[in-house]
Amino acid sequence: GFLGAGLDTSTRMPGEAHPAFGVGGLVIGGGLLGFLQKGSKGSLIGGSVLGAGFLGAGLLINKGEGFYGHSLASVSALSLMGMFGSKFMKSRAIFPAGLYTILGVASLAYHGKKANEWKE
Repeated sequence: GFLGAGLDTSTRMPGEAHPAFGVGGLVIGGGLLGFLQKGSKGSLIGGSVLGAGFLGAGLLINKGEGFYGHSLASVSALSLMGMFGSKFMKSRAIFPAGLYTILGVASLAYHGKKANEWKE
């Protein structure tokens, strides 16, 4: 695709950006859904900002800047966990709080591991 055009594949690990792009899309979609269903501007703004962090991380990873991309995705995942973890503990609601908490934990585990690999 166009995101990988002209990249030096010797420094890029194929497929590593997919989780960042996927989570970014889910977070933006969830923020938009919260706004459309409940009129929540906080959901729209939060989803857009966090989603942009994940998408930016994916772009950095695709450019061969794995350490910085995975680090940005890790910070975004930590923010996602922080925002939804406390809501989940209070509400025990699977959607959206539980889903986004689990997504944040999984994303942090993956991107934290990958950032560490790129650092070495």
